Amino acid sequence: MEKPFYNPQEVQKELVVLYKYFPEVKRLLRSFGCDGLTAEDIFQESLIIYLRKKNDPDFDFQLAPIHFIKQTCKLLWYNVARKTQKQGASSLEFDLEEIPDSWMEKELQYKQLETALSKIGKQCKEILHLFYGLGWNMVEIAKKLDFRNDKVAKAQKYRCIQKAKDLVQEAQLQVESTSV
Repeated sequence: MEKPFYNPQEVQKELVVLYKYFPEVKRLLRSFGCDGLTAEDIFQESLIIYLRKKNDPDFDFQLAPIHFIKQTCKLLWYNVARKTQKQGASSLEFDLEEIPDSWMEKELQYKQLETALSKIGKQCKEILHLFYGLGWNMVEIAKKLDFRNDKVAKAQKYRCIQKAKDLVQEAQLQVESTSV
């Protein structure tokens, strides 16, 4: 049995439907450490692969199109990450004199931030992770954490950020007082 070659109008309609899933796929890729621009490229490439496979008479789809695209995106991201990891491992040689003096200050700031984030509480950690780490919007966060609505979630996120800022400032004051 031979698959028919799809006409451009059908392909365009299907692509419009599949593009609606891009934010979901982008969040998935970002959760694996992919940046937004690379996620767009990977999504485009997976659509091309999907369309080629769809027109291949020997290929039989076992998944819904969006699931096929998600799996293809994951595989493409793993390949990109593996290649960049290999390149990064070969470029580990550096001259210690090239490291700027402010490096230690930045490391200290990161340490203070980590300490502050460890003290803000489980719910605050989860809100900040969902919003900044996974890119969820406030409506999704409100549903997941059982808040009344997105405004309550937004207010809670603001309080969590303020609490983290206060803890970082407190840690900075402690460091300054011990160094004086």
